[in-house]
Amino acid sequence: MTPAAIVDALLALDPLTELPRTGWRLRGVVPCESIAEHCFGVAVLTGMLIDVLRERGMTIDGEQALRMALLHDAAEAKTGDVPMPSKTPELQKALKEQERRIVRDMLPARMAEDVEEAEHGDSLEARIVKAADKLQMMVKLHRYELTGRGALDEFWLNPKNVRTQGLDGIAEIYEEVFRRAGRSVPS
Repeated sequence: MTPAAIVDALLALDPLTELPRTGWRLRGVVPCESIAEHCFGVAVLTGMLIDVLRERGMTIDGEQALRMALLHDAAEAKTGDVPMPSKTPELQKALKEQERRIVRDMLPARMAEDVEEAEHGDSLEARIVKAADKLQMMVKLHRYELTGRGALDEFWLNPKNVRTQGLDGIAEIYEEVFRRAGRSVPS
């Protein structure tokens, strides 16, 4: 990787620090986390989930999982954060193709592969990141409600916001978040 490629990638990713998570903003959460803050939270949570799963006897490539967590929303530096309710199947398909091109153009090849694995991979590491992505959102949701920001009931009611990826111990973490929020896990 050349020095120019490193600087180019960092400049391309920098907008993530200023772009808000659209779903929060649309629901009146001000201020709300940036996409970069979300990626940081997903990476921290991924590290914790790696430890939990290792304690349960699983072998995990922690470096690979963390690389994917840090970059899983890299394309949003160019596309912004398109909220789920806006994504028709046609738009979602077109957006995924565009995101793949964006990531390949903006990141070194190895890092672009990490993002693609996070998005499409069925590896244990990709599943951990997918679980952490939604779980971080739900913890952030709880935090926003504790601080009195936004109208957010719909997040608690949507079963798609509980993504365990079939991983041992993840459901219990969701249950703890919902318990603290005084909510029931949707089925």
